[in-house]
Amino acid sequence: MDDFSISDERLTQALRDLRLTNRLVAGYAATDAVLDPFLRECDHLRLLDIGCGSGDYLVHLARRGARFGCTVTLIGVDANPVTVGHARAYLDEQLSRSLRSQVRVEIEDALAFPCDDNAVDIAHAALFLHHFHGDAARRLLRQMQRVSRHGIVVNDLHRHPLAWIGIWLLSRGLRMAPMVQHDGPMSVRRGFRADELRALAQAAGLPAPSIRWHWAFRWTLSTIGNGE
Repeated sequence: MDDFSISDERLTQALRDLRLTNRLVAGYAATDAVLDPFLRECDHLRLLDIGCGSGDYLVHLARRGARFGCTVTLIGVDANPVTVGHARAYLDEQLSRSLRSQVRVEIEDALAFPCDDNAVDIAHAALFLHHFHGDAARRLLRQMQRVSRHGIVVNDLHRHPLAWIGIWLLSRGLRMAPMVQHDGPMSVRRGFRADELRALAQAAGLPAPSIRWHWAFRWTLSTIGNGE
């Protein structure tokens, strides 16, 4: 998925299979557990989704906000132009006209996109942080914290043998795209333990980060409400 030279059906099939995986393993639930209290209390929320991929979290969050009576203005960013085109088409297909008008997707580098301080209420990244290491991971978290008024929500993988076995079996049992069969287990190996997330958050200077475990083998790292 990190190879931008792949722009054909191999990529689009992988994006479709990743959406299916998120549904099957309750991937959205980790984000919901952190964001739902805000959606219940706010009339309007402006949210940035970094590394938005195929746009499935954008669709989910737009619908989730509507369910709670909160208008969620969503900005998705991804560095891959083909992925962004796929996300825009998926949004057109899945969302009503009114919800679609609340969402836009832009081609931007997650570490360098132009965005003012406190430009959004919350910055969110799902299954994205594990693509970065060392200084790049710290820069990503600082960037997210800088642009968000209320804080950040990171939803990512718990590195665990059962998680590796699970995605290996799932991707092969359902005959998912070869890219998913390869990248899924690799992503688990790039995932985190709680102490690693805690150390990364501290190194990035995040204010009072909260780290929670969620089924199935997900972590959330959040600073929502801290530092206001």
